[in-house]
Amino acid sequence: MENLLTVKEAAQYLKLNYMTVYRLAQRGRIPAIKVGRNWRFKREILDDWLAKQARITEGFVLVVDDDARVRDLLVDIVSAQGYRPVAVDNGERALEELGRQHFDLVFLDLVLPGVSGLDILRAIKERDKRAVVVIVTGYGDDPLALEAMSLGPLLLIRKPFRTSDIIEVLNIVMRTRK
Repeated sequence: MENLLTVKEAAQYLKLNYMTVYRLAQRGRIPAIKVGRNWRFKREILDDWLAKQARITEGFVLVVDDDARVRDLLVDIVSAQGYRPVAVDNGERALEELGRQHFDLVFLDLVLPGVSGLDILRAIKERDKRAVVVIVTGYGDDPLALEAMSLGPLLLIRKPFRTSDIIEVLNIVMRTRK
């Protein structure tokens, strides 16, 4: 049993949330061994799994939210589905990332410090017409959300959202990209 990592150690090694690694192990989506009632991981097998994931990963996803819990949850869900997330906590950093590379999908909070989500949405529409934007907001009936929706075809998910909502969006949007 030597050289086996606990869930916590595997999460640190993979730079993922502890619960994400636990759920992946439960669902058989990550190589794990059940020892008694606990999941264990071999570092070498995780390395092979990571290399394989890197080959099958497709699609870059930008997550823009000032709430660290929401941002981290979205990153965990997106990465667990095999996509490459980039997360930022404000509008200025979002614009920087949008200037660096193309994103297939953007999860965008509208209420942000500094540059607003609406301004970011306008910038995305100008710079990268191929990017699909999903507004993630707790204020679905807010005039800001209604204005955002008027800018063109995009999706809106209300907070609090379910993991299945995010997975469904990923499946729909990324499947149409292929």
